[in-house]
Amino acid sequence: MIWLIFALLTGAAVMAVLAPLAMRNGAQDESAADVAFFEEQIAEIARERDEGRLDATDAEAAKTEAARRLLRAEAAPKARAVSSRKLALAAALAAIVVIPAVALTLYARLGHSDMPDMPLTARLDSAPDRNDLSGAVARIEQHLREHPEDGRGYEVIAPYLLRTGRGEDAVHAYSEALRLLGATAARHAALGEARVVVAQGVVTPQAKKDFEAALALDAAAPEAQYYLGLAAAQAGEKDKAIAIFSKMAGDAPADAAYLKAVNAQLAILRGEANPPVVARGPSSEQGKAIAAMPADQRQEMIRGMVDRLASRLESKGDDVEGWLKLIRAYSVLAETEKAKKAVTDARKALASKQGDMARIEALAKELNIGG
Repeated sequence: MIWLIFALLTGAAVMAVLAPLAMRNGAQDESAADVAFFEEQIAEIARERDEGRLDATDAEAAKTEAARRLLRAEAAPKARAVSSRKLALAAALAAIVVIPAVALTLYARLGHSDMPDMPLTARLDSAPDRNDLSGAVARIEQHLREHPEDGRGYEVIAPYLLRTGRGEDAVHAYSEALRLLGATAARHAALGEARVVVAQGVVTPQAKKDFEAALALDAAAPEAQYYLGLAAAQAGEKDKAIAIFSKMAGDAPADAAYLKAVNAQLAILRGEANPPVVARGPSSEQGKAIAAMPADQRQEMIRGMVDRLASRLESKGDDVEGWLKLIRAYSVLAETEKAKKAVTDARKALASKQGDMARIEALAKELNIGG
């Protein structure tokens, strides 16, 4: 395909040179009018002499001068025509031979016609200097600010944002990709997983909706099934979680990448192991101990931690991270009214900080909390 494009471009360049030459060769000799004029003048002198209006001496002198000019007009364009034809032939030869030859020579030295297309993700992954990845991501973000309708750009950048700890931005990017490119099971599941990561391993109500939407489009979507099983386990619905994970284990191919995680969750739920139940959850010993507790004890301890966080924010209200955690915690605990009150209190405490306020508003919108 690329060679056809090159041929068309070369042909256009050649025609741009040959067209004026062709028009010049077909044009009437610009001296033809002068020749006709002098011939008519000679004939007029002869008529005036015959009619007696011009004596013989003056007529002969005028006729001689007109004839001299006629000869000059006839001779000059012949030389110019010969020279013009030579120049035209030289220019045509250059256009037909030299332009393609130079173009092909340069491309042979500098071009790579066999190089496959490289999408944006591959270009980022294969960058010689991985330290420049942040610069590449910044350029993509600038592109998206100028072209917010580029859903593919959001889909490309979202995983990088999530990996680099920019969870809220990743959720926004996945949401825009879903809105602009259309709903698929993979896009719903990716958005839900990003919400879980931002919530530090907790499957929030909004994330649960995303996974349910993914299953509505693809009943076999493993990511959605896994996180819904995890949501059931976190809510204390042990039998439901075991049923979800057991079905996944039974339907999974022997080499499925997610099978190990599914079996680990089954072992936890059946009391055969004690690793944390949350995905990508806390790695501290305290976090592991909390995750290994029975559901009712775990809920009681979480509520105690949430209450202490709320008390601390009453005296130190400028902690935006604390407000974000408190709002999410109330949402996970299904205490909607407390979550709304936390949003209202956060707005009052952070009213003078636009950046912090924007994060609070974004979270309230994500969790559908009007406040």
